[in-house]
Amino acid sequence: MMEGFIAKLSNISNRDLVNEGAQEFCLKLNTKSNRKKLVRALYGVSRNRLDLLPFHARLVRTLSPILPDIPTDLFTLLKKEFIYHLRKKDQNNLETKVKNIRFIGELCKFEMCEKSDALWCLRVLLEQFTHHNIEIACSLVECCGRYLFRSTDTHLKTNHLLDQMMRKKAVHNLDTRQITMVENAYYYCNPPDRVAYVKKVRPPLHEYIRKLLIKDLNKNNIEKILRQFRKLPWQDDEVAMYAVKCLCRVWNVKYNNIYCVASLLAGLAQFQETIGILVVDNVLEAIRIGMEINQPHYNQRRVAEAKLLGELYNYRMVESNIIFNTLYLVISFGSLPDATNPIDLPQDMIRTRLVLTILETCGQYFEKGSLKKKCDIFLLFFQKYLFTKVQPLPIDVEYSIQDTLESIRPHIAMYPTAAEVDLAIAEISPQLKNLLGSQEDAEETEEDEDTETEDQAGDETPDENDEEVKVNKKLETVKCEEDDEFIAELERTMTSELTGRKMDSTVNKVNSSDLALPMNRGFKGHKIDGNSVQFSVMMKKGQKQQFKKMDIPVESEFASNLFDKQKAVVREREEMKRLVLSQEMRQEEEELMAEQLDQHKSSGVTYRAGERKQKPRKAPQLTTDMFNFSSAK
Repeated sequence: MMEGFIAKLSNISNRDLVNEGAQEFCLKLNTKSNRKKLVRALYGVSRNRLDLLPFHARLVRTLSPILPDIPTDLFTLLKKEFIYHLRKKDQNNLETKVKNIRFIGELCKFEMCEKSDALWCLRVLLEQFTHHNIEIACSLVECCGRYLFRSTDTHLKTNHLLDQMMRKKAVHNLDTRQITMVENAYYYCNPPDRVAYVKKVRPPLHEYIRKLLIKDLNKNNIEKILRQFRKLPWQDDEVAMYAVKCLCRVWNVKYNNIYCVASLLAGLAQFQETIGILVVDNVLEAIRIGMEINQPHYNQRRVAEAKLLGELYNYRMVESNIIFNTLYLVISFGSLPDATNPIDLPQDMIRTRLVLTILETCGQYFEKGSLKKKCDIFLLFFQKYLFTKVQPLPIDVEYSIQDTLESIRPHIAMYPTAAEVDLAIAEISPQLKNLLGSQEDAEETEEDEDTETEDQAGDETPDENDEEVKVNKKLETVKCEEDDEFIAELERTMTSELTGRKMDSTVNKVNSSDLALPMNRGFKGHKIDGNSVQFSVMMKKGQKQQFKKMDIPVESEFASNLFDKQKAVVREREEMKRLVLSQEMRQEEEELMAEQLDQHKSSGVTYRAGERKQKPRKAPQLTTDMFNFSSAK
């Protein structure tokens, strides 16, 4: 049975097994020979099973009240082995030495040996502080050093020995590994003094805003938190600015909940438009400042800001032009021709991650029309930017690029060299020029229209003191074959459309009575010479609306239909007047009957059926006064 119990010692790994083993040994195996065998088994534990030493020491402590000879014999064996290795001074069996000294430390913590014995071992090791003795001393300090340092009776001695160990570390020529080992052991026992963290005191309303955004916000309660945000005192500038500050600092929110912040902001902007504008401006400014500073410890917040910008586009808080301007700014900010970008080194991959984050967030919406062309053109320049980085790219960055491009452009052509990318960009350069030229023409047309509007509103008198007038030459538009083809196709389309409308007009004539009159002018009908009616016709010239007078014969279909409508309106008003008057009379009769019944009840006089007291009626209110109708002429 004793051999089976000794075999179980290697499986003791918790307190319950230790208690069961101690109970079994005391009840079934408590003999002198078995106690010696147990001491030899504990002493001969494998040097690779340092995890068993605390449980073996606990077993010894559990048996010590009944069997006090077991801890004494075990410590005697361990101390003899320690002295043997210390005197031999060889550089072998380091694991055995470490196992021995750690076992002594565990027994010291369970008070199975005197504290003075553990301090004696440490003092002896410090006297010969070289080679293996350094690691043995550090193992002893890590095992029971804190226990000795915190004990009141051994604090001073332990503190003295620890200071001596640090002085020897500074005097002896130790390697980096040994220096690190000594410092770790020392600061494990005597940690350096640290200033207590002072929690920032905020107003209760500020704490509530932080709680809503940082702790409570998730996809299930966006509407609830939006209602709470709408209840904030937005007229208070301090509260409004703090709310904007919290909405901009999205790195405090969980990364997967950033889209919730964008959704909350989109709902809040419908009621507080200024808040949405301020948040968008702050995010764009923060992205630019991050590229100017380019500090690695800001990388996490920079990625969060890029994620928020993409989500703001998804919720229609920003336009696509802002997204593409930001993407081009990221890959070109601070770049110099034929020189390395000083704030974007070849081994720095943060800008690549920013671009990938934005494309991954909102790139799926760039799949049709002009947005698809803009995205394809940007991806070419992005490939050119990637060749300015260290080749080959880091494996995680390369996988991120592949995943992002696969999600937005599965069939995109990836060029293996920078020369091929430059050639592809040169091929699309004419398209870029045409695109830019069309945009400039559109801007010039808008400016010309604005100028004509200002001239029509009022001529400005020139200043007599102006001596020089500079005239900017208008940019010339370069014509190409595509423009001629487009104009010819447009003329054919317009011709066919006009022909079709003429054919439709002969078949289906438009009823002139269905034409709408201008709401701001109204109809002013009066006969001229008894044969015509005067109307006001609205016409548009440039950006202004003009009204002209036109005489239409009375016998025309348009005038007759209009007169019929006027008569119908008059009849409707008369009918409304009749209904209102009858309703008033009915209400007065009911009120009179109610008053007579009250008088009968109070006086006790009864009337026969059909009799009622006469009362003069009030003059009815005019229907025209009630509904603000003007009298028909």
